[in-house]
Amino acid sequence: MKTRNLTAIAIILMASRMTLADASYQETTQITGGSMVAPLKSMGFLSKSVGNMFAPNTTTTMVHGNQKAVVGKDSTEITDLDRETITHLDNLHKTYSVVTFAQMRQAFENMPKQMEQAQQQAKQDQPQQPQQPKTDLKTSFDVSVKNTGVSKDVNGLTAQEQVVTMQMHVTDPNAPPTDATNTVTYVVTTDAWIAPDPPEVKEVQDFDKRFGQKLMAGVDMSAWRSQMAGQNPAMAQLFGGKPGSQEAMAQMAKEMAKLQGTRVMEVTRMGGSGNGPAGSQNPAQTSAPATNTTPASSNTSVGGLLGSALGGSALGGFHRKKPAPADTNNSTTPAADGSQTTSSTVLMETTTQKSNFSRESVPSSNFEVPAGYKKVDTPMYGTPSK
Repeated sequence: MKTRNLTAIAIILMASRMTLADASYQETTQITGGSMVAPLKSMGFLSKSVGNMFAPNTTTTMVHGNQKAVVGKDSTEITDLDRETITHLDNLHKTYSVVTFAQMRQAFENMPKQMEQAQQQAKQDQPQQPQQPKTDLKTSFDVSVKNTGVSKDVNGLTAQEQVVTMQMHVTDPNAPPTDATNTVTYVVTTDAWIAPDPPEVKEVQDFDKRFGQKLMAGVDMSAWRSQMAGQNPAMAQLFGGKPGSQEAMAQMAKEMAKLQGTRVMEVTRMGGSGNGPAGSQNPAQTSAPATNTTPASSNTSVGGLLGSALGGSALGGFHRKKPAPADTNNSTTPAADGSQTTSSTVLMETTTQKSNFSRESVPSSNFEVPAGYKKVDTPMYGTPSK
């Protein structure tokens, strides 16, 4: 009987170790194109900042049992489920801070009230702005996920292409027929290459699931969950405040949920296109209004119209025109009957890739605070935890 019990215990321990196997992979994000790249790189006085902006940003994610580390160039974050702590390492200043799960639970419960206070304070601090003229601009949204059926090898995995597109169409119904552009479409497109979840990613996903269950145990999230539903930072910045934008982002979240598997590579492009009558100045030769912050040296194309439309004045800036140099990020396509021209631009393109998947043992030193690091206050939680 005793031998059987020992055998059963050994089997359980072996199964536990197999379930909590070590795993790691790398993720790299980099700005890889867009009409804004050249103008930004030409700003010599911002050379260091711009260089950092366009340099690859690589992190390594590692799990070892109930520990997880996300290691970057400037910082590292270590999550320990047994200790119920998250440790943040500042590799530049050789400091670290610790926050407990209990502190985070309390912060989640306080979040709705803090968000409301911050919004009220922002309104008080905001200087009085001149009243903007009313506009009759019409906006509409389209969201789609398309499986192209194309497959290829991406970082050692066979991935299938799926394209996610969100569009906001802005039309000026009062624009004279001779105007260069009466419709502008703002577009965020993600070209995702998705592979079945490799074992390394499944290990990380399992850790994240256990972390979420342990962290949020007993926390009532209903007060703010609805506020965060469907929110994507890039989408919110681009489309926020426009009629129908909240519904569109909720639809976007629904469509994105259809993408099953690991996104081994994602190429996200933000830009737009404009339509105008043939024979008129096309949007690639249209200057942005004074409120646009795009550098004057760039070819604004439709991109030069983005800021104005999102700011509420939209097509009002379409009436001022000036020639602009050619730009490979812009294109103009005439309609077959010659009645319309379409000009498009990509403002910014960002590429994210996952690679170097490994099941090799992860050294325990990756989950420890390096010697010589000084403990400091946690940014959001005050006095260091004991």
